[in-house]
Amino acid sequence: MTADRVSIVVATRNRSAIAYTKAQWALVQKECIEAIFVVDGAEDDTAARLSHLAETDARLRVVVLPRQSGLPGARNAGIRMATGDWVLLIDDDDTASEGMLGAMLATAQAAKASIVGAPWFNLTGGQDVATFIEQAPRRPGGPALERPGIFPQQEWEECLWLPANALFRRSLFDDVHFDEGYRINFYREDTDFMVSSARAGHRVVVTSGAYTYLRQRVGGGVERRSRLRYEYWALRNNWRFLRKHGRWLRERGDLRGPVREQIAFAVRRARPLLRSAGRRLIRVH
Repeated sequence: MTADRVSIVVATRNRSAIAYTKAQWALVQKECIEAIFVVDGAEDDTAARLSHLAETDARLRVVVLPRQSGLPGARNAGIRMATGDWVLLIDDDDTASEGMLGAMLATAQAAKASIVGAPWFNLTGGQDVATFIEQAPRRPGGPALERPGIFPQQEWEECLWLPANALFRRSLFDDVHFDEGYRINFYREDTDFMVSSARAGHRVVVTSGAYTYLRQRVGGGVERRSRLRYEYWALRNNWRFLRKHGRWLRERGDLRGPVREQIAFAVRRARPLLRSAGRRLIRVH
């Protein structure tokens, strides 16, 4: 059987230390036949540090893009080089649960799935991981749009609302690729891929046997210095997603019409900005 032949693909930008740590993690996974790190137009020493590590383990392949391509483009570049039967994508700053790859592979076989995802949790508040996971919500279907931190009630269930920390059958990428039209903060590009895969006839599931989480947000990666710019591109990218998939999702009963969903999305995103502006006005006066 070749089901345990996994290529691990990581896109990274200006996060030298965590990229190095993630490469070390990848190389100790027993299912890993290669770890492909795409350095996306970085301005730090990421490429040099990873190349030094590659001298000690030939499975590490470092791809350096001279100019920033963006997250979808960097992922596509790494996937094109992958030779495994399966591809694991994981963000450079996210942590995987113990034995995640094995759990995902077992789920892929049991569900006959092309994609196996897992819940994602934001633990930047310093929560204890074990306690947080034990108390995490469970519901039929697992994660929802805008709520990635929900476990499915069953061992696995079909689900479209997955972050891109997931295991993909390599042949899937003959039909679907990450849409490089998503720009700047790349909002919805991972959801777009999951929905595009389902529309192409591939089975997308979430497992209850694994999870990933963010412990600390660091610099590099997606630009977040300007909140207004970030929210502007969240709106633009969300509308791109709804134009592509809104009608299909409405016919399935997953969402309302594209225009109604975009208005509701804009209202949700505007509320914290308005509250913050109100607090500043109060302080001024």
